[in-house]
Amino acid sequence: MHPSKWPLITATALLAAVTVAMASQQAVALSRTVPDDTVNIDHSYATKPRMILRSESWSKTTAASMKKTADDAVSTGLADLGWNTVSFDDTWAVRSDCTDWDANATVVPNCASGRDKITGNLIPSPTKYPNGLKDVGDHLHGKGMFFGVYASGGKYMCDSGGRVASPGSYDNFQKDFAFFASVGADYIKLDYCGEPNTTNKCCFTHLDSDLEIDTAIESARRAATAINAVKSAADATKRRSMVLNISAPAYANWSNDTYDTALYKRLMDSVVPAGHAYRIGGDVGGTSWAGTVGLVDMTNALRSYGKQGHFLDPDRLYFDDSAMATDSKLGGYAMWAMQNSHMVAMVRNSTASGAISSTQANLMKKPSLIAVGQDSLAIPAKRVAQGTGYDVFAKPLSNGDYAVAIMNRSATAPVTATTKGSVIGTSAKNFTLTTILGPDITSIDANGGFSVTVPAATAVMYRLKVSSTATYSGWNAGPDGSHARNATAITDSDAPTAGTWDASGRTLSSDRLAANAQLPDGTALSVKAGQTVTLGGVSYTWPSTTSGNFDSVKPVGQTIEYRYTGSKVNFLGASGTGEAGGTIRLNYSDGTSSSSSWGFPSWSCASAATYPATVAFKVLGRNDTNGLTSTSTAYCLYTRSVPITSGKTLVSITLPNAPSVRVFAVKVA
Repeated sequence: MHPSKWPLITATALLAAVTVAMASQQAVALSRTVPDDTVNIDHSYATKPRMILRSESWSKTTAASMKKTADDAVSTGLADLGWNTVSFDDTWAVRSDCTDWDANATVVPNCASGRDKITGNLIPSPTKYPNGLKDVGDHLHGKGMFFGVYASGGKYMCDSGGRVASPGSYDNFQKDFAFFASVGADYIKLDYCGEPNTTNKCCFTHLDSDLEIDTAIESARRAATAINAVKSAADATKRRSMVLNISAPAYANWSNDTYDTALYKRLMDSVVPAGHAYRIGGDVGGTSWAGTVGLVDMTNALRSYGKQGHFLDPDRLYFDDSAMATDSKLGGYAMWAMQNSHMVAMVRNSTASGAISSTQANLMKKPSLIAVGQDSLAIPAKRVAQGTGYDVFAKPLSNGDYAVAIMNRSATAPVTATTKGSVIGTSAKNFTLTTILGPDITSIDANGGFSVTVPAATAVMYRLKVSSTATYSGWNAGPDGSHARNATAITDSDAPTAGTWDASGRTLSSDRLAANAQLPDGTALSVKAGQTVTLGGVSYTWPSTTSGNFDSVKPVGQTIEYRYTGSKVNFLGASGTGEAGGTIRLNYSDGTSSSSSWGFPSWSCASAATYPATVAFKVLGRNDTNGLTSTSTAYCLYTRSVPITSGKTLVSITLPNAPSVRVFAVKVA
């Protein structure tokens, strides 16, 4: 895809009674379902979205420019901040008529249909890459950088240069991806030109028929098969784990206005298991703020497809473009980070040298902003509110914070936006806001409300941090649907590091909870997001969350308002590292309180001397940082209760400092 060529067209005791009732489940955190027409790849090694430096415009990239971009990324400090992949685009390979990309279209020897006569491999342009691609890959790797390459999932690549385009990979995925692995590629942008049902020998086709969608799905299936083959090659010296970004969805949504159609959704359903990232819309045309706002809207509408290892790519950022104001460039940067999108920054200058200007480098060096986009929970931000002329987005972060962005939809007028912590997601009454982009917020009212004036054509961004001893106005049902959850201990097996519980980063598996849980007596149990599980007469609601969201409460000394009358408070949880706990305090409406020893045994099912509890259920297997493991080993969740003083009305609970504990549900009975 080339923006300048195609502009945008527009538990208690014994478990005497156990029942399981299904609640409304609009969101169930599980690994991606793989349709019959596609192939799943290993998503576990693509833990964070790529930050890619595109060395020069596609037609001007050379080995020299690639090396210079890598050198400058290191020397400017951009590489250390995450901008550590340098890539090329189209016109790197000899054309299908065996001509090179020099001015004379020199015929390349030992070539047939654009491929090496002996090996069948694609042939790097002798003019642009005189020493081949491995020379470039070796240079990048020597700098600690990653090497990005380009291919097309159709019959041809996109640019013909007035002749015929370079060969596509549709019938040669295994060979082409093995070739890319041999030259040290780490990232593949898989474009989709030369649609196989046409006679086009270049260019793109708008995918708007079932046949074309079926063919694009078949292309993705073949690509995924090739990625898997290279990763698990019989010859260990030829194995390579390469990140795959599939562009086919863009051609089913070229004008960015068909992403809600059945055809587009069918394509995404099948492409998402097959790749690590997905171009979701057409090439950005122009540099208007309205274009950025439209891409944010589109990405937000498709956020259910995004999570760790499955990244949405709404197209490149405009750091190099003089037509866009600096505030707008930074506003787009912030929104891409909020959405956990792949980021692509063009590096262009008048000499096509690949040099990164100090102006561009300084604009891109925003470590606090980058930290949001590279956060391990890797969940796209959610639009949580809309005001007159502005949108509020929120995103949980792995340390328990939230990232908050407010986007001004207007290109011409500033807007004063107002929101509050409960809208962002937390029921905490005490928090701070650290500025990442925009003016400082110095006043937060007693209800957690705050305001900020957002300049025209940009967005502002903050990190919301809750005090460890904060008071929360609700456990699971605070104002505006907020909650007190502050940790992620459940992950999908295809997104295994989007959360952490023990010191080794291991977590409960949502897939195993759903399919391989059991009661202590061996009775099968399925535990899914939003499900109510009744244990010994007490009904617990399992957190209704998806990958990368907060699903549990980590006790760090906080107080959580919880207004009930009853005889005891029941908790469902466990400790991730040995038994753990402390003193819990129940606070009553008359100003008095009662304290008890409280905690949980280890999820390893080991017996506990200090904090014993009743096994509620077991799950076979868990996730480590590489995915599902130990599927024959049981891991335990427990219930325990704390008595409420007779005749008292509970108003809040003060938890101990026990950070290895996770509480998944609470209920007064």
